[in-house]
Amino acid sequence: MLRLALKTLRYRKGGFLASLIALFVGAVVVQGCGGLMETGIRANVAAQRLAAAPVVVTGDQDYPGHAVGTATDPMTERVLLDEDLVATVAGVPGVTAAVPDVSVPITSLAGRPAEAFGHGWSSARLAPYKLLDGAEPAASGDVVVDRGTARKLDLRPGAKLSASVRGVPHDFTVSGIAESRTADGAALLFTDDEATRLYDRPGRIDDIGVLAAAGTDPVKLAAAVDKAVAGRGAQVLHGNDRGIAEFPDAISGKQNLIPVAGAFGGLATMVAIFVVGSTVGMLMQQRRREMALLRTTGVTPGQLRRMVMAETFVIAVLAAALSLAPGQAFGRFMYDILVDQGLIPGEMIFSQGFVPRLTGFGATLFAALAAAFIASRRVSKVRPTEAMAEATLQTRWMSPIRGILAFLFLGGATALAIVTASVMTGPIAASTAGPAAMLWAVGIALVSPGLCRWLAALLRWPIGWFTGLSGRLAMLNASVRKVRLASAVIPIMLATGLATALIYLQTSQEDANSRIFAEGLKADAVVSSASGALPPSLVDTLARLPQVSGASASVSSEARLETVVKPGKGEDDLTTAREVEPSRIDLQGVTAAGARQTLGRPTVEGDYSRLTGDSIVLPTDVLEDRGKHIGDQVRLRWGDGEASTMTVVGSFDPPRGFGYAMVPADALLPRTTTGLLPQILVKGERGVSTEELKTAVREAAGDLPGVVVVDRQEATVAHTESDQSGRVASYLLASVVVGYAVIALVNSLIVATAERRGEFALQRLIGSTRSQVMWMMSVEALVTALVGIVLGTGVAAGSLVPFGMALDGSVLPSGPGWIYPTILVTAVALTFATILFPTSVALRAKPVEAAVAP
Repeated sequence: MLRLALKTLRYRKGGFLASLIALFVGAVVVQGCGGLMETGIRANVAAQRLAAAPVVVTGDQDYPGHAVGTATDPMTERVLLDEDLVATVAGVPGVTAAVPDVSVPITSLAGRPAEAFGHGWSSARLAPYKLLDGAEPAASGDVVVDRGTARKLDLRPGAKLSASVRGVPHDFTVSGIAESRTADGAALLFTDDEATRLYDRPGRIDDIGVLAAAGTDPVKLAAAVDKAVAGRGAQVLHGNDRGIAEFPDAISGKQNLIPVAGAFGGLATMVAIFVVGSTVGMLMQQRRREMALLRTTGVTPGQLRRMVMAETFVIAVLAAALSLAPGQAFGRFMYDILVDQGLIPGEMIFSQGFVPRLTGFGATLFAALAAAFIASRRVSKVRPTEAMAEATLQTRWMSPIRGILAFLFLGGATALAIVTASVMTGPIAASTAGPAAMLWAVGIALVSPGLCRWLAALLRWPIGWFTGLSGRLAMLNASVRKVRLASAVIPIMLATGLATALIYLQTSQEDANSRIFAEGLKADAVVSSASGALPPSLVDTLARLPQVSGASASVSSEARLETVVKPGKGEDDLTTAREVEPSRIDLQGVTAAGARQTLGRPTVEGDYSRLTGDSIVLPTDVLEDRGKHIGDQVRLRWGDGEASTMTVVGSFDPPRGFGYAMVPADALLPRTTTGLLPQILVKGERGVSTEELKTAVREAAGDLPGVVVVDRQEATVAHTESDQSGRVASYLLASVVVGYAVIALVNSLIVATAERRGEFALQRLIGSTRSQVMWMMSVEALVTALVGIVLGTGVAAGSLVPFGMALDGSVLPSGPGWIYPTILVTAVALTFATILFPTSVALRAKPVEAAVAP
């Protein structure tokens, strides 16, 4: 059968190429998504500044204590170490030195925004840094600068350097220039005492670099150190994992990349399987006459199936082999986009090993063989006497298996739509609305022949009336060839439905976020910095201005409200291990004196002015769910893993699904990774114009580098543009999935149209002209596009309507109105091009020759 399959492929180059393209593109997409998934799972980050330390001890980012269920997500801020762990690590056998390290955020250098970090001089040997010129820092105010920064700023020993630490300006004297072969990026090296003072986290450090004697096994040493620090909130790293200690953003990058890659891979795999199945099924329909003839000559059903499976196996193996190099390149391409847009840090090492390649190969082979088996099953079971009668036109399309699958997919889509509309709230509703679009698409595709018949019947009279005889002939073709029409419609439905759903899911979220940000902003001006940090003292400076009625810091983070369900010994000790039930909640740090004037959401009970110390203002629904009242206490686990008992001093009503809590900014800032204050909200006195207020604020900021002052509208626009992560992921996912569907659309329509050259020749032999045939096919293209658009719109509506109800109660999505017409015009243009081009090529042959051609 394999030899027969190879011979048949020689005479079916069009079908062979169509299957090869569909399988090849599917394998490339699945492999690329697999590479992203592996990159996220491994989260390898090469050590740079800590490269000389074979083992590194850093804070354990896993949720501390015992959590109920699966709520053990990593902490969102850097978890710090106790300084006394240095002595513990130094006492481990095999350790020659335990070097503490802190990272001080440097937000500007010489008046220019910069991304740099300061460290103590003792930690320079962890890179190691080599002194090229000058001397090591000996006193407060001395600094050693890395060679790259020295060249960029033209610095030499003895030069003065102004630098901002967390937005606060400082002046230093350059004592030396150093270089490291492994460390990348700007770095300043202070005395250890100066680094500790600037770090401003008493008794805490970021990491411990472990130096060992030559020949020491890093794995064994790491195990010994891990045993020594067990139960102290630390994790021990070696190999490529050491880079996580330097670049904690890799942890959030891992959290971002794994779900993105999972969504990419899952959706792309489903589309790939479906598109491949549709393509192979269409090609099998075109061979029904051939199959019927073989059955009449004595070929058994099993032989037919084996022949088709052998043909498909050959094509699938070839496609998978050809996809290996492009699959890795495609994965790297998507990785680079995500890095460029800031969704994941560039320090993460892209990985695409054996497993993604095997997954791509397996998915390709499975999709091809499953599609070939299903497509050949019915033809092979037809009796020889019936086969020739059915060969020219397929009328029966529904089977028990197809009916069951359609019921399951449509039922699942309906269930997700109900859950989205009635259970989900806010942006989280996208987690069910997105998969619902794919389920709707698959379910509708399974029943598409029946839907195509009904839609073609609805369009038959109006289109036939306006298009004349050729149009009526086209409508007859569409009515009786419902299975062939469905094969052409499915890619259009996928492209339009998924593009509309995925894009408008994102734009609706963006519009909701912008609206909620604007509603929650009462301030007349928002102060920020090009360096990303402002000095906290600027809040009080601005609040004292005569033009200002109130000023508040604004900093965000994430925490968890904890409910103890199984107390341990010493229940009053927050560090005691016990079983807790944590629930995530976003935090907004504000200043008590200016919060009421600058925040657009007033308190329902209590007052923002009481928001000092260990206090919190919670959403009213959170208080009701927990049975708490004003004055009660709640347990809060900050993003850095520390726990506090917070007193509830107020409540407010945030938008449904966008819940967050208010805490004092001075309590939140030290518990963030960088401690940077990004914004200050300012409310003007009555009668003071926005321009007068902005001018007064700029003058009060003085010589602070990069200060930016904008009004409320400008701040809203900037907030919308700053949130790139969800937008990039959604648009990239839409591009990949829809791009594949478009390729399938072009592929299937060209093959389906080219196969009808005999039909076109027969029409011309009985008197039809070229223009009449082209007009007939134009009408068919219009019908195909319209049916695909209607079904695609149904797919999108099944996802977007429940999502809109969950998001803001609207049944219509938000976003630019031109997106949907653009999708429709593109679908129509592609349909016409891919149908009319092969038709014109087929009409070039003489009718007699085309009629007898195989």
